[in-house]
Amino acid sequence: MSLSIKFWKKNSQNYIKLLENTENFPSPYTHIIVPTLTKLIKQYSTKTSKIIDLGCGEGFLTRQIKPLRPKIVGCDISKEMVASAQKQSPHITYWVENIEHLKSIRSQKEYSLAFSTLVFHYLEHIDTALTKIHRLLTDKGIFIVIIPHPCFYQQQNFDWFQAENSASYNLGDYFTEETTIRNIAHKYQTHHIHRTIGSYIRIFQQHHFNCLDILEPLPASSPTKVLDKATHVPFLAFFVLQKN
Repeated sequence: MSLSIKFWKKNSQNYIKLLENTENFPSPYTHIIVPTLTKLIKQYSTKTSKIIDLGCGEGFLTRQIKPLRPKIVGCDISKEMVASAQKQSPHITYWVENIEHLKSIRSQKEYSLAFSTLVFHYLEHIDTALTKIHRLLTDKGIFIVIIPHPCFYQQQNFDWFQAENSASYNLGDYFTEETTIRNIAHKYQTHHIHRTIGSYIRIFQQHHFNCLDILEPLPASSPTKVLDKATHVPFLAFFVLQKN
């Protein structure tokens, strides 16, 4: 059993609860991911583009993008989260899919843009996933990968980013690529596979993706201090890739 299946089978209900009313509270989703992803989708697609959210969870981002790009679909490894997504948005197509394999997607060159948010640091077999994703994208198709920033986040620093007040920053060991397992938000346990920026770039290139850009976006202005630390140290990294 893969680590993703093992942990997300246990964590799906906690994650769904964690994202309840996300739209109403400042968070990396609302103040970093949504504005940056929206800008990129406007830049690299049109209103008629077919888009896929790979690892859509309970559909928060898919719902945000739907008014902008109606031809959006989503898939996720967790049947519980897919059920939650479908319940919240019955007009959007969702299905259960392990993006490390993408067995149910038979059509090639079907989507002009794909994005994957906070998923790739869970994948044990990135090479397999990228091979499949490359096939489903149209020629020169765009793939946006969003991950916790490898230089600064790492799992050891989760508490530092979350704490509004002072907390110890763990420098970590950036050059050691390893899998760690620990408790995070709401006491649920998950894994985190740390890779360097260089490793990500090399594996993207090896699987025929050009890196058009790497973004380290600042959060939008917030009425609370919950994202203050992300104005000094980047919480997320966005890779904008193009199929070659």
